[in-house]
Amino acid sequence: MKVIGLGLQKGGVGKTSITVALATELAKKSKVLLIDADPQGNASGALLKEIGYELADALLNNCSADKPVTKTEIKNLWIMPTKPLESEGKEKSKLRIYKKNVATEEPFVMDDLAKEFQDQFDYCIFDTSPDFSTFEENVFFACDEIIPVMKCDTFSADGLTIFLENVNDFKRRRRCDKAQIKTIVINEHNASFALDTNIKNAILKQEGYTKIIIPQDQAFKKSQAFQKTIEETGAKQNTLKAIAELAKTVRG
Repeated sequence: MKVIGLGLQKGGVGKTSITVALATELAKKSKVLLIDADPQGNASGALLKEIGYELADALLNNCSADKPVTKTEIKNLWIMPTKPLESEGKEKSKLRIYKKNVATEEPFVMDDLAKEFQDQFDYCIFDTSPDFSTFEENVFFACDEIIPVMKCDTFSADGLTIFLENVNDFKRRRRCDKAQIKTIVINEHNASFALDTNIKNAILKQEGYTKIIIPQDQAFKKSQAFQKTIEETGAKQNTLKAIAELAKTVRG
């Protein structure tokens, strides 16, 4: 089983949308487990109408690891969900409580969790929060590959630089030989905007990474609102091609 984590230390870049789209694309040919490791729970809200056990229940030993794993309506795609913050509230969010009080004591817990499913799935995809705390480090420690997702704006470009530095620092401190960054996703690119093009071109000049450019597309918002795939909500052909290319890079 290949373990992939998507992340960036900036919110609003469309990371969860890309995570769900990637998992859906991989599920066309393989069995996929998406683990929602973002306390906001947006990936879970986009894929499930109801949530019983959640990721934090397994982490807090309230249930066995397999209990939260839930089949989605998408063929070959399962999710270990996190209840959305709007339904739980920040103070009651079990995953936020785990992050704050327990994560520092369990540096290998996410790696152990992923290994629980290595014989059941072909891919495990982690959605993460726009943070780089100990909990996110624990997630990335479990990953074979980390995929940064950014938008074509100055803050995202700065966020990418900081994220790459933090990953390198984390790998050094934790003596992590995995967690390779091979691909960068440039999301919501609008070719009619000069700033978008300038930032895109600057990222394209960075050597050593495959770059996937995903155009601005309302299908992502529609897919979340209606719990449909981006294909079902009329995504642009360039969007579908980019997601397929991203899945191809993950497959290797």
